[in-house]
Amino acid sequence: MSRRQPAPARASYPQAGADGELGRLFKEVIRTAVTLDRELAAKFGLALTDLMCLTYLKECERPANAKSVAEHVNLSTGATTALLDRLEREGFIERRRNPADRRGIIIHLVEERAGPVLDDNKHLRDRLQAACTTLSDDEIAAVMRFFRALLDFEA
Repeated sequence: MSRRQPAPARASYPQAGADGELGRLFKEVIRTAVTLDRELAAKFGLALTDLMCLTYLKECERPANAKSVAEHVNLSTGATTALLDRLEREGFIERRRNPADRRGIIIHLVEERAGPVLDDNKHLRDRLQAACTTLSDDEIAAVMRFFRALLDFEA
């Protein structure tokens, strides 16, 4: 991962820092997102990591395996196995042989079972889309740079 230098502080925007309005709004967005995800998971009798896994599988653009799930939900291999066992037992996922690797397993989302859970927060996705339509392409690019800069750190 490349390391970019942070942009110089902008003296003309003193409230844009982590302790200003931008920081407060950012924390509020995170708190709200986590709260809504917890409520959604609880509504369907799921743990937050279950919901994270289902969302990842829905949005994943390539076949997912246990390792990629573990990395996404930040669990150990043992905990990921338990997560996948639980989701498979409850009919949310299926484990299938990887046609490209006879020893590999691909994790598939069972749309009929997971769809109602993931569609339940469609109104939030619609709000996000509506908010994005109010921004110019340059503004969207700036927001994306901001989020990438926040994520570009060594854990």
